[in-house]
Amino acid sequence: MTASLPGDSEALRERAKLAKKSAYLLSTRTFVPLSQTELERRLLGLVERLCSGMYSEGAARHIGIEVGTALVDLNCTTPEALQCSIEVIGKGMLGMGSLRRSDGHQDRVVEVVAALTAGYVEQIRRTTMEQQEQLGRSLYRAMRQAQLELQLSESRFDAVEGYSSTGIATTDLAGKLLRTNGALARIVDRGAAELARLTLFDLVHPAERVGVRDDYAQLERGGTTSITQPRRLLRADDEVAWVTLTLSPLRRPDGSTHVIVMAEDDTDVNLLQGQLNHQALHDVLTRLPNRQYFTSRLERALRTCDPTTGISVYHLDLDGFSRVTGGLGRHFGDLLLRTVANRLQEVVADEKAMVARFGYDEFAVLVENSPSTPDVVTMVRLINDRLAEPMDAFGESVATSATIGVVHRPPADASPLDLLDSADLTLRRAKHNGRRQWELADPAQDARERREFGLAATMTAAWHDDELSARYRPVVSLADESTAAMEARLRWDHPKIGAVPHEQCLALAEDIGLAVPLGTWLLGQACAQAVAWRTELDRDLPVRVCLTASEATDQELLGSVLGTVTRSGLPPSSLWLAMPASAVFGDREEAADNVRLLAENGIGVEIDGFTAAPADLPVVLGLPVRGVRLAPITPPTTVVAATLTSALKVLRDGGIEVSVTGVATPGQRRWWADLGADTASGPLFAP
Repeated sequence: MTASLPGDSEALRERAKLAKKSAYLLSTRTFVPLSQTELERRLLGLVERLCSGMYSEGAARHIGIEVGTALVDLNCTTPEALQCSIEVIGKGMLGMGSLRRSDGHQDRVVEVVAALTAGYVEQIRRTTMEQQEQLGRSLYRAMRQAQLELQLSESRFDAVEGYSSTGIATTDLAGKLLRTNGALARIVDRGAAELARLTLFDLVHPAERVGVRDDYAQLERGGTTSITQPRRLLRADDEVAWVTLTLSPLRRPDGSTHVIVMAEDDTDVNLLQGQLNHQALHDVLTRLPNRQYFTSRLERALRTCDPTTGISVYHLDLDGFSRVTGGLGRHFGDLLLRTVANRLQEVVADEKAMVARFGYDEFAVLVENSPSTPDVVTMVRLINDRLAEPMDAFGESVATSATIGVVHRPPADASPLDLLDSADLTLRRAKHNGRRQWELADPAQDARERREFGLAATMTAAWHDDELSARYRPVVSLADESTAAMEARLRWDHPKIGAVPHEQCLALAEDIGLAVPLGTWLLGQACAQAVAWRTELDRDLPVRVCLTASEATDQELLGSVLGTVTRSGLPPSSLWLAMPASAVFGDREEAADNVRLLAENGIGVEIDGFTAAPADLPVVLGLPVRGVRLAPITPPTTVVAATLTSALKVLRDGGIEVSVTGVATPGQRRWWADLGADTASGPLFAP
C-alpha cells in the first residue's frame, strides 16, 4: 500500500517539472520509440510512483525496482540513459520541497534510487537472457531451414538439369566436363561417356576457343559473376550448333572454383532471326532496303565518307503513280514499282550507293560520292531518262518520271533524321513546281518550313486555348476618309514567337483543314461585334470577313452564314464576305454557286484578290457581287495605271465597288483615289 501524494499545486508542478526534464534528457541520450508528449506522460507516472514510495514505510525499495524495470521497458537501456536517470531523479527528489517535509527524506531518496538501479540492472539481465535464448532458437530454425532449402535446391537442380532443353554442364577451371545433362549431349550429338573425356574447349568452334578461354580466365580472377555470349559449338559431324553460352562461377567451400555452363540452342532461332531481320530491314515488294535500313546506312556513310566528296541523298516521288494503279490496277502498279527499283539500281550500279523504298511511290538513293561520280544535275537526268523508258506488260506500255529532292554534301556531323527531313521538305518544294522537277536542299528554307509546320501542328490546340482572337481594322472611303466598314482579322498571340498575322493564320488553317470551323468562329465573332457597334455608334457599320478557298467552296456555307447572322441579329446587308478570286474563277462551280446564293439572301459578296485581268472582267460582271478587292501594285507604272483605269471604269459602270488592300503610305492612297478606287484598307488606316 502506497501513501497518497500531496495534491497541492506546488507538489504537482515539481513532479511535472522533474518528468519533463527527464524526458528531454533521455530523448537526447537514447532512442525512445515514443513521442515527446507520450514520453513525458509515462515518466510523470514513474516520478509519481517514486514520490509515493517516499511516504510509505517499506515501499521505497519495491517501487524503485518497479520504476527501474519500467525504464528498461521504455528502451532506456544505454549507460548514458541510466546515468541520466539516476542524476536527474536523485537530484530532483532531493530538491523537492514537498518531499523534504517527510522524516528521513534523504535516506529514502537514496534507498529509492538504489532500488531503481537494482531493478534496472536486473531487467537488463533478464532482457539480455531472453534475447539470447530467442536468438539461439532463431539460429536453430535458420540452420534447419537452410538444410531443407539446400536439399530442395539440389532436388530442383537435378530436375532442371535432367528435364531442361538447355544444355547444362559443370566444369573445372581447366574446362574439363565434370557433369553434363542430356540436353547438352543432344545439342552436340555426343554420348555422355564421350563428353566425360572432353573439355568444353574441345566442343567450341576453333575460331572462338581463345574467346572462351579468356572468359574462363576472367571468371577465375573474380572479375564478373557471369558471362553470356553467342557461341558456336561443334557437333560430332562437324556441323555448327549456334548457342547462347552462359558461364557462371561456382565458389566451393574448399576454396576451389567450378564453372556452371548453360548452352541455349539457337540454331533454329538464328535461321529464323536472319529471315526476320531481312524482312524488318527490306521492302517486301521490291526487296529493296527500307527506311530503317537506309537510315542506318546513312548514319555510317556520314561518318566514313570521303570528306572531299561527301555524300548525296536523292528523295524521289513517282509522278502520277496513283493514276497508274487507278487506271491499270494494283498488279500493274506493283510491277511498275519493281521495275523502278531495278532501274534505279542500274543507274547507280557503278557507285557506292544504296537504293531504298520508303513507302508507296517514294524511293531514296544514297550515293557516297567519288571523283568519278556524276554531278547532281547529271544524276537527276540519268534517273529520269531511265525511268522514262516505256515498260511493257499486260498488253500496256507505261513510262514514268520522278520529282526529286536532293541533299548534296551535307556536313559530316549532320543527324541522319534531320538530313532525311531536309530531303523530304526539298521534295515537297519540288513537287509544287510540277512533274519531273528537282530541287536542291536549302537549310534556311527548311528552317522556315519547319517553323510553319510546327505552327500548323499546334494551331488547333492554340485556338481551344484562346490564343487566337478577332481583331478589326477600318475600311476607309477614299473620297472623304470616313470609315465605310470594319474588316475582321485573325490574330494568334503565340507564347513563343509573338503575334502571327491574319494572312498566315488563314494559310495555316487552310493547310490543316481548320479553315471552315475557324472561319465560322470568326464570322460569329464579327457579327456579334457589328451588332455591338450598331448599338454604341447608333449607325450601321458593315463588317467584312475574308473567306478561304475551303470556305468559299463549302456546300454548307450558306446555311452556316445565315444561321450565324440570324443568331446575332445582324442585318444580312451589313455583312460583306470576301471570297478568293482563285476559288470563284477556278474549275469548280461551288464557289460561284455560293456567290449567287449568298447574294440572293442579302449578303454582300466581294471578290478578293481580283487582278483586273481582261478575261476575269466578264465573269465578275456576270456574278451578283457588291465589289472587288485588289492587292496593291508595286511599282504603279503608267501602263498599269491605264489598264486599271479602264478596268475600274467597266466595274463602276457595272455597279461594282472597287476596294484595295495593303495601302501603307499617303502616296498609295492618293494614287488609288485618283485611279477611281472607292475604299481602301491597310497599315495606313489601321488603328
